[in-house]
Amino acid sequence: MEKVNGGPIQSVSRAAAILRCFYDRESMSLHEISQQVGLHKSTTSTLVTTLKNERLLEQDPVTGQYRLGMSAFLLGASAKINIRTIVQPYLTALNERFRETVNLAAPDGTDIVYINKLESEYSMRTCTRIGQRLPFYCTANGKAIFAYYSPERLRRCVESLNMTPFTPNTICEPGRLMQELVEAKANGYACDNEELEQGLCCFAAPIFDSTGAPAAAVSLSGPHFRMDGERREEMIAALKVCAGEVTATLSRASYIASGSSFD
Repeated sequence: MEKVNGGPIQSVSRAAAILRCFYDRESMSLHEISQQVGLHKSTTSTLVTTLKNERLLEQDPVTGQYRLGMSAFLLGASAKINIRTIVQPYLTALNERFRETVNLAAPDGTDIVYINKLESEYSMRTCTRIGQRLPFYCTANGKAIFAYYSPERLRRCVESLNMTPFTPNTICEPGRLMQELVEAKANGYACDNEELEQGLCCFAAPIFDSTGAPAAAVSLSGPHFRMDGERREEMIAALKVCAGEVTATLSRASYIASGSSFD
């Protein structure tokens, strides 16, 4: 039996590590989980079975692979339920007006996590999904949020990045990224110009909580040919208005984002 003397409990830490495997993977085999967490397969199997019994994981009856279960989904949704509920009508209005994909994303470390999404009605659309985690530097949502971090906090974030290119347009030079963030802050919005996926563009505006700290970002995304010219300017203007209205609503609701801070 594990003893608790104010320190971490090993089995809990290991279970948490298994759940974190699914940050950017929809499903995994037991062997893949075992390799990723660095545990013996029998130990991993015991932990995975326990998580499955608690409905934090579920197993595909056909492939045998594991994915996050309903309990994990409900916990994740509860963590962001306030902002998701408050922002929903604004996302719907943008989606109906422009018929493009609308995303709501929040920061977590040097990443962003998509916490809501309304799909475009077009067949050609973006590849993101609710719960997906991406590094901030290659997304409009990420740049719109991180542009408002304090210079010291932003410097630490950028220095800790492993800036891997997703496309030929991905910004992988720290100096160029910092300049883009300066421009994003000055303009009140950020762009992803085919930096995450070739052919797809995204515009995003920051949302602030009641303390004035950047809490999230709202974005419109779609194929480059549908996101240009006058339509581009119309989308950006609408996003900025939307983000401003959401920020005012969050302020009235005294909403404070988790870990909210400029530092």
